[in-house]
Amino acid sequence: MTLPSTSCRWPDGAGTPAPLGAAYLPDSDAYNFALYSTYASRVDLHLYRREDPEHPIFSLTLDPRVHKSGRVWHCRLPAAGLHDAELYGYQVDGPFDPAAGHRFDPEKVLLDPYARKVFFPPAYSRQACAQPGPTAGRAPLGVLPPRQLPSHQVERGVAEASCSGPRVTPRHGHNTVVYEMHVRGFTMRPNSGVTPQARGTFRGIIEKIPYLRDLGVTVVELLPVQQYDPQEGNYWGYMTLNFFAPHAAYAAVGTATDPAGHPDPATEVKDMVDALHEAGIEVWLDVVYNHTSEAQYTGPTYCYRGLDNKTYYLLEPGTGAYQDHTGCGNTMRTAHPAVRTLILQSVRHWAEEY
Repeated sequence: MTLPSTSCRWPDGAGTPAPLGAAYLPDSDAYNFALYSTYASRVDLHLYRREDPEHPIFSLTLDPRVHKSGRVWHCRLPAAGLHDAELYGYQVDGPFDPAAGHRFDPEKVLLDPYARKVFFPPAYSRQACAQPGPTAGRAPLGVLPPRQLPSHQVERGVAEASCSGPRVTPRHGHNTVVYEMHVRGFTMRPNSGVTPQARGTFRGIIEKIPYLRDLGVTVVELLPVQQYDPQEGNYWGYMTLNFFAPHAAYAAVGTATDPAGHPDPATEVKDMVDALHEAGIEVWLDVVYNHTSEAQYTGPTYCYRGLDNKTYYLLEPGTGAYQDHTGCGNTMRTAHPAVRTLILQSVRHWAEEY
């Protein structure tokens, strides 16, 4: 028996379960969305414009018969039909049974853990996200990847393609001098000698490279630069909100921008790394994968708790209380394959992209 060819065709709108996150597909001018959740019973994808991060201009309820493979919910949407949306988020429903480890709340707007850039609406509120009730317009959102490569990536791609091998980065096996620094604190004061607009930013570090070389520094170790909660009250950045995005507040306003003209911390990080490498200085990152800024059960529901609490966090059997081996309110369940994958993908992202 010969089956019609259409019977074996993967539906265009179904998307694929990999890669996780939001990915732009240039060959089809479409976006693929993929979200991991073991226990979710319903997933809604919302897309927004920057000028109105409260009311989505496009929403899709994923059909588990079409938009789900194993534990991954996914879909593919033509970019032309998204009405110039730049932001996205999810609402996820499932059981609410804290003793069993489930804390789904369908009223919460949730951030994609694989988002490469985080947008905080003007009405963003950690307090609102920590309380019962809807958080539309008050929760962090992911930023969609650009539909075409930013100019700096195009230039890098051309430059790298013209080389016979991979880009050379410094490595110091001996006589290593490590300078550990906080991006904000290193140049924030006027006596740093950095231009006012670059103080406390990735660009400020570039201006201090001659100073670092005079000291004999061979490695700059940055305290956490992954996006943390600007309302959490933690100066040091050790309460990570997203493991893929650079902390937006460390970008110099009015300098690097993305294709739409918005401040782009990713570009500044790349420029900083390039400048340090050209000066013979390695870049190390202090990263925090053992807990998140969602803290205890009284903390905000931004992402992991609302997407799949039992998967992402270590919980006490029988009570569902958060195990707190970190002293920060929660401990990520790093032995779980999905969490391990998140961490490894994050490490690869920073090493390869930056």
